[in-house]
Amino acid sequence: MTIWLLALMGLLFALTAALVTAAEAAFSYLPRQEGEALLAGSRTSSLRRILDAPVAHMHALRFWRVWFEMAGAVAVAILLHDLLDNVWLAGLLATAVMAAIGFVIVGVSPRQLGRTHAPAVVRMTAGLVSFLCAVLGPVPRWLVRIGSSITPGAARDEAAFFTQEEFRELLSRASDAEMIEDNEAELIHSVFELGDTKVRSVMVPRTDMVTIDSGSTLSQAMALFLRSGYSRIPVIGESSDDIRGLLYLKDVVANLHGRPASNLTRPVDSECRPARYVPESKPVGDLLRELQRESTHVAIVIDEYGGTAGLVTLEDLIEEIVGEIVDEYDSEVPEQERLDDGEFRVSARMGIDDLGELFGLDLDDEEVDTVGGLLAKTLGRVPIVGSEVTIDGIGLRAERVEGRRNRVSHVIAYRAPTDYAHLSQHGRHTAQDDRETIEADHERR
Repeated sequence: MTIWLLALMGLLFALTAALVTAAEAAFSYLPRQEGEALLAGSRTSSLRRILDAPVAHMHALRFWRVWFEMAGAVAVAILLHDLLDNVWLAGLLATAVMAAIGFVIVGVSPRQLGRTHAPAVVRMTAGLVSFLCAVLGPVPRWLVRIGSSITPGAARDEAAFFTQEEFRELLSRASDAEMIEDNEAELIHSVFELGDTKVRSVMVPRTDMVTIDSGSTLSQAMALFLRSGYSRIPVIGESSDDIRGLLYLKDVVANLHGRPASNLTRPVDSECRPARYVPESKPVGDLLRELQRESTHVAIVIDEYGGTAGLVTLEDLIEEIVGEIVDEYDSEVPEQERLDDGEFRVSARMGIDDLGELFGLDLDDEEVDTVGGLLAKTLGRVPIVGSEVTIDGIGLRAERVEGRRNRVSHVIAYRAPTDYAHLSQHGRHTAQDDRETIEADHERR
């Protein structure tokens, strides 16, 4: 009778340890959000107590799992000792038996069951987990303190559940094992990083913003839209800190196409829409959800002092997930290409020294290093297609833009006639001159 009782105790302890192991795996694998969702459909308060103190309950589960395993091992050892009447042989066999039982019945199978059916196991074992933690009383808290004193870092409230760090580790392992493609893993990692990335990291800086002055006409705005390639442009007052609103290309087209010629001289202020403002410290993920909800594509970014730091578009935020977005107009063009009449098509990223070598000149500038930077500095504003300046006898004309942000990518460089020498560093284009040039070219077309 005693032998069968001991055998039954060993079996019960093993099964209980397996149940506790399954519960531990389920609670560890279940994300916190799914736990909250399960709570909404639960009629008991056990799951609520577990979610309020997950660390204590998880430590209680681990304690009970070890206790049941040890109790089962003791029961098996006593059983074998009574059968064999040899303490050494009984201990050796008990170790082998419990190792096999612990690995198969308690270790592998319950963990797989808990991870595969985590929501169902959580619902089924919530009451048992809450009861086992209540039986231990303050012991789980003592275990947390002892563990925190031994290992660096304090336990976090969400540490009992499947954390983001653990998910990223599994994602990296899946990528290394070629279970998923590398680009898919990068895409998922990018989604996680949205919460850590701030708007200031993805915005178009203030210095790169293409704007139009308040009081400009719709005709000037249309020319600027055509030359810049943008569909939304901020309307500014005295400076970029004075944003009057956003001008949309479709609004300008609607007021010019098939309408009286007098509409050409209407001020842009009458058609601009209110601007949406966001702080530069706002997380990208939060802003993306807000812009989607509001059906807004552009927001003005302000700094801590209330000034304009730049602007951000919906595409900027999406690029943080999918990577750089280019269009069909982008193409591979050599860094420099000789054209007719002694002209050169050069990349905006070409160094100033290399540009000077093409014309046998020694160009030097302490503030900028590239042709595009030199063009923007001399022009005094963000260059667009057709922007033209002359520097030390070399003419620079913005030829084309590329990329979703429509930045100047290539410049036509030529030796300027002597008559235009006054357009060198001592005489830059003003914003009004640039707009008049754009409008005149648009009317010629």
